[in-house]
Amino acid sequence: MPENRFSCALVGAASFDADHFSAEHFDKAIAVDGGFSSLCAIGVTPDFALGDFDSLGHVPQGVPIERHPVMKDDSDTALALEWALAHDMREVAVYGALGGRLDHTLATLSALVGAARAGMHAVAVGEGNVVVALAGGMSLEIAAKNTGTFSVFSAPDASCGLTERGPLYEVENATLRNDVTLGLSNEFVGKPVSISLEQGAVVVVLPRMPLSDILIG
Repeated sequence: MPENRFSCALVGAASFDADHFSAEHFDKAIAVDGGFSSLCAIGVTPDFALGDFDSLGHVPQGVPIERHPVMKDDSDTALALEWALAHDMREVAVYGALGGRLDHTLATLSALVGAARAGMHAVAVGEGNVVVALAGGMSLEIAAKNTGTFSVFSAPDASCGLTERGPLYEVENATLRNDVTLGLSNEFVGKPVSISLEQGAVVVVLPRMPLSDILIG
């Protein structure tokens, strides 16, 4: 599988998979609020820091920053994704944005969907998972795995034209609604898996794997 090169890592304040981050290569590492401490703890100086810095408890020194008010309409993760898009970084990996508070995790999933709809290839890594959002017209290829499961959930009321080839349960041109659990726990069976979507948006929950094992198109 061709390497999918993620140019930028955004690191937030939730649990940080430092081993996964360190095994990847990024042109830029952006600290999102408390993610500044996570990066510094492994000896990485962020290229930029963004957020309201309420989780961090202080405004970072020694790096360029973009400070936002605590009272705002978007999460720091959503603002960081918008910043990346504005700086033409369209392949982005988000760390430290899953786990902890459930509402924050749900907000991260919403932000990933918004990023996909804006044309970004964005993934979130953490809590033993890699999460990918696909908007209509996008596809995902996953390297062959002998074991493990993945799940696909619709973000809007319905997502149409969902096709999954290669797993135990193959799907062709299906409609997935967000009030059913049909997309839960498909299985890898030693073959590459491809997932494509015609309309809507879905969140794909994968097991932890190198980013080079996935290709978003």
